[in-house]
Amino acid sequence: MPEQIAPLARRLGITIDELFHKYLTIDAVLIEEQKQMKAVYVLAPAIVGQRPGTVSDPTARGTCLWFTGGACQIHEAKPRECQFVDHTTTPQSSDLLRASILREWVSHKPFVQQLYGKKLKAPEALKKEYREIKRQRRSRPPTD
Repeated sequence: MPEQIAPLARRLGITIDELFHKYLTIDAVLIEEQKQMKAVYVLAPAIVGQRPGTVSDPTARGTCLWFTGGACQIHEAKPRECQFVDHTTTPQSSDLLRASILREWVSHKPFVQQLYGKKLKAPEALKKEYREIKRQRRSRPPTD
């Protein structure tokens, strides 16, 4: 969540900029808002082997860089999604939580862009997903 960034940086004894460039990535996710698809940019823990401080590939999967030795190294300050989702969470509950978290990030695009240091552009995989959604919508009959 946006409000978790500064406390995490303080806990680690680094600046927010250092936190971003050493430990975080930008997840670009499509959401629907007022019947329009929109890219939302969310700060998230980087994945082991992936470069922090960049816009991540939405198809990339892997281990959170803070998960080592079978435990979360920032347990007291871990992201909200990690606090509430585990192996017992239903997919529906997980999706609802994720949707509420994404909506929190919508108004924080300028903050994410400032950390990134350049214009935020959706990764190609997200553009492809967007084109597929548009294609499917055009092929569906109207439901009024």
